[in-house]
Amino acid sequence: MQSICITMTNPNLLSVIVAFLSLLSFISICSVDASRKLSDASQQFGYIAGSPNEPAKWGSMRPDWKTCETGKLQSPINIDVVQAEMQPPDLKMAYKDAPVKLVNEGFDLNVEWQGDAGGIEIGGVNYKLVHSHWHTPSEHTIDGKRFDAELHLVHSSGKEELAVMGCLYTIGQPDPLIQSVAEKMKKLSGTAKGIDAGTISASDIKCGGKKYFRYIGSLTTPPCTEGVTWTIAGDVRTISQDQFQMIRGLVEPDFQENARPIQLAGDRPILQFDLP
Repeated sequence: MQSICITMTNPNLLSVIVAFLSLLSFISICSVDASRKLSDASQQFGYIAGSPNEPAKWGSMRPDWKTCETGKLQSPINIDVVQAEMQPPDLKMAYKDAPVKLVNEGFDLNVEWQGDAGGIEIGGVNYKLVHSHWHTPSEHTIDGKRFDAELHLVHSSGKEELAVMGCLYTIGQPDPLIQSVAEKMKKLSGTAKGIDAGTISASDIKCGGKKYFRYIGSLTTPPCTEGVTWTIAGDVRTISQDQFQMIRGLVEPDFQENARPIQLAGDRPILQFDLP
């Protein structure tokens, strides 16, 4: 193949071409960086059985993830209703309007509250709402039954103690929260950047009714930190088929099913209480 040499005699034209090529290079680098951010997230841990980063191997992938393998208080678990111990109500919810940002992490979709969104009180300890995200199918089961989806509302105390509310969903009528942000959610495809979604109160989620279950567990993703206070709503809510497909379709293909397998409950007490 013969080489072709083009001699540029116009310095201004040459400067324009160089600038244009530099711009193309910058755009290419930015595109690679954006896709790499999602790819890096997906390569840290995975959910596909038999893969190098499957849940059974999380504990051996990194030293700071060892709790995923050796921990005795891991989540999620099966809620055995018959074995649950009744106790007086121990939950107060006080959410309020706050700006939110939608974020596609690649392995899940986050609703991040910006500022004071209120929170919950458990045993006299106040926990502020930080963010929420979805798992499909559900991570927790009730009497061995797994549901179509599960929403986690993650709260943190002033001492960085974590309390998570779990809301279970089955296919049916549309979910109000997703309905209110659906159009902006669709713009998250292929990007990990946040999108402002206006002002929302978590009280609009309508997570549960009167029945709740409580146990001490862990984060359900690495590093699987233990000591998390879990509250699982006993009333199952609904999510439409279209909403379900949208949530699954926005994350990376390997994370369309992003539920950690059920962990052994051991001798941990599972408590049940009914709100007035």
